[in-house]
Amino acid sequence: MADTMAMTRGRTMIFGYHQYFKAFADVSKAIHSGLETQEILERIVTSITAVMAAKGCIYWIVNREAGCIEHKVSSGFDYRSLSGVDLATLEALFPADADSMVFIADARCDERLPDLERLGKRRVVSIIGMPVAIVPPYGGILAVYFGVNRDLSRPEVEFLRALGEQGAIALHKALRYDERLLDTFRQTVEGLALALEAKHPETHGHSLNVARLARITARKMGLTEKQAHSLYQAGLLHDIGKIGTGREILGRLGRLSAGEMDLIRMHPVVGANILRPLAFLAELIPMVRHHHEHIDGSGYPDGLKGEAIPPGARILAVCDAFETMIAGRAGIRPIGLEDAAVQLKNSAGSRFDPQAATALVAAVRENPDAMQGHMRSDAELARFEMLFRDHRGLDSLAAWCSTSF
Repeated sequence: MADTMAMTRGRTMIFGYHQYFKAFADVSKAIHSGLETQEILERIVTSITAVMAAKGCIYWIVNREAGCIEHKVSSGFDYRSLSGVDLATLEALFPADADSMVFIADARCDERLPDLERLGKRRVVSIIGMPVAIVPPYGGILAVYFGVNRDLSRPEVEFLRALGEQGAIALHKALRYDERLLDTFRQTVEGLALALEAKHPETHGHSLNVARLARITARKMGLTEKQAHSLYQAGLLHDIGKIGTGREILGRLGRLSAGEMDLIRMHPVVGANILRPLAFLAELIPMVRHHHEHIDGSGYPDGLKGEAIPPGARILAVCDAFETMIAGRAGIRPIGLEDAAVQLKNSAGSRFDPQAATALVAAVRENPDAMQGHMRSDAELARFEMLFRDHRGLDSLAAWCSTSF
């Protein structure tokens, strides 16, 4: 009798190992055959649900830098009390720095889980989850849940960890590839914008100068390097909407009729529409569309006011205006740094964001190389900053930087 029971347990264990190996091999083959990441993740959660006789399984992809859930793939019972949680709740349940599996013995009594569906919450008892390292800023979270009180055997733990890591491998490959692809796309679009600008001597070099000024201003304001880089890209592309504007109009920007000004004022909208189909540039669209809005609501195209204007657009606005002041345009004479400081100071709080204007002045003083083609002496740069130094702004930068970028 004892021998028979031992043989039965042995066959069950062999069967279990065979299932684990088959599922692992299936996912590995999918990764190396180049299947889409979505399909690979679907195979993972489906395999886990079936092999472990679970009620369901979810694989989340989170962007910790952006503070959001990018995507999730699930299989089995849609346990909304878990699948519907926000990132903060998810990371409280399964911390990124957890060394091992996180075990929730009875989800019905766990106050961290919202009761999004009373009956649904009571159908799930045990939850086992684990954080998965992918590639910064992305991470994964894998969770499997059961309708009974469940503890995992060592083979099951190894199986769950192995498939979680297989998902990470698939995502790592996809994200690294996407990064290279997106960099190529960005360079192509930026190159196009600069090439188009080069055809207009009146504005040649303007976008590159604005991009440099925006980047150093962002850094001065304590924004992240990623945000500073986004502002640099937005600076390169902020006037891309002018590509359909005739040279005869751009050649006399200081002497335009009302109808011609209306046409010029459409370029932020046109630029945003050009970028809209390019999903990888989505974060730049609000900056491009709103870089001519004014703090007092007198700008265009939407007449946004104050904090309704995206912070990145507020930085671009002051950098764009400042570069135009010191470079000049056809029909608009360039002015010196001291006059530019006076104009910035007089318009801070009405046309320009005071904090952005103050940070630009300080950044230019500290980084004169950013004004390539407009080099000024150290003495002039010092006077430039001195004229603006007593203006309110830098003392409230911390509050400004806490707003959504």
